[in-house]
Amino acid sequence: MASPGSSSPSRHGRPPTAESVPSPPSLPSSLSGPSGPPGGAAAVTHPSPQQAEEILRTTVLQAARAPAFEALPLLLSPRPAQALRSLHRAPYSERSEDAARLYRTAVDRHLEPVLAGIAQGRPAEEAEVGLLAETASGDPLQAAFAPPGGDGGPRASTLERIRLLRNAWGPFTAWWRSFFPGEDGPPPPVADMWRVYLPFCRWIVRERARRRPGGMFMVGFNGSPGAGKTVLSNALAVVLNSMLDEADGRAVACSGDDWYLSKDEREALKPLGFDPGVPGVSNRGVPGTHDMAWLKRNLREMEAGTPRSRIRLARFDKRADDRPAGAEGRREVRGRVAVCLFDLWFAGARTGVDPGRLPPGLRRGAAEALGEWAPVFARMDALWGFDWPPFDRMLREREAQEQLAARHRGAPGMSAQAVHAFMDYMVRRTWDWRTTSPVPPEESITFRAWSDGEHRVIAVHRGRGQGEAGEAGAR
Repeated sequence: MASPGSSSPSRHGRPPTAESVPSPPSLPSSLSGPSGPPGGAAAVTHPSPQQAEEILRTTVLQAARAPAFEALPLLLSPRPAQALRSLHRAPYSERSEDAARLYRTAVDRHLEPVLAGIAQGRPAEEAEVGLLAETASGDPLQAAFAPPGGDGGPRASTLERIRLLRNAWGPFTAWWRSFFPGEDGPPPPVADMWRVYLPFCRWIVRERARRRPGGMFMVGFNGSPGAGKTVLSNALAVVLNSMLDEADGRAVACSGDDWYLSKDEREALKPLGFDPGVPGVSNRGVPGTHDMAWLKRNLREMEAGTPRSRIRLARFDKRADDRPAGAEGRREVRGRVAVCLFDLWFAGARTGVDPGRLPPGLRRGAAEALGEWAPVFARMDALWGFDWPPFDRMLREREAQEQLAARHRGAPGMSAQAVHAFMDYMVRRTWDWRTTSPVPPEESITFRAWSDGEHRVIAVHRGRGQGEAGEAGAR
């Protein structure tokens, strides 16, 4: 992927506010234009929030009245998918969230009983195969990952996905329950596995074979703090490792958070403006606070890995806000790396900016540091970009992330006040949203995704970045 080098203002050109950080992109023509949405369905208009709520409630009611094998094609059609996206773009309201939750529950209620038994080894009935094949071609979420010209026909593709689901389900459920521990943790999402994880992983395997045969395929994940990047990349790694042959190597999920500088090293940056200004709130997270030499070395090591390789990746302790000494500050990866899934909240951001256009301090320092990320972003073969929500939703998502981390650590996380100060430092004070922005340019995004309040992916649009549908950044 070509490095985003232009210093022209971002399309998200205004400073973030509580209402909008930044405004969402215009509706892609593939969902609203004359050619219609993926799967050949009729064109979908962009409904208002009130219309979107009504569409979802009406769809759920119609599905409840329809015969069982007609309900899923109705639920997994472009019209409710577009309604969900419209609600996501609008200011948060409990009424809208209730409508979205009602729809999600209906989809799960109809889809999960079909998939759960199949995932555990029950033979799929012919009618079930036909139903899954029909919804795969009509569901815009699944269709976003399909190759041009199809994938061997709907029935053959569905049978292959059933095989992959069975292979992956055991390791995936074990990982899920370790990542979300406790009896109150969410159940493993078999519907998301079917509609997102498996189709995306199949796309990655196809693209690696086409563009990096025998080499490392690297996917970047961009999104606001708390958007769900780490959960998604780790889930994909588990699924990919059930699909890849041993000779191919393994998939590794990496977070840019693990390459933060030590606390002492970042303390030295505070006089340069890298300071949230609130005691006890970390100054990590922004460009300029990462150990770029270590990160680039690790990427080179993964690129050149062999079956005998032992690569020591960085590991950061967020609870201590420091890099542990010795072995605790290392994560060992053995063998060849076939796929690197790299999540970083500003992955793919424009790097060729002019720091001189910014006043001395945090914003200029972060702009100068962006240049060091250019080779990392250029190495990414694909970029997944979560749509950026309003700032108040970012706060809620970051607070939820702290709660999950606290469950993992068995100790309290940041308070709501600390989260607000931390997010203000990262999102509002670091970027001017004209010269610099954490949002990647549209032309570099391979998949743009929308998620709901529970971090479930509700829509995916194929972008103009590298991939089967576009080679904008191809070498």
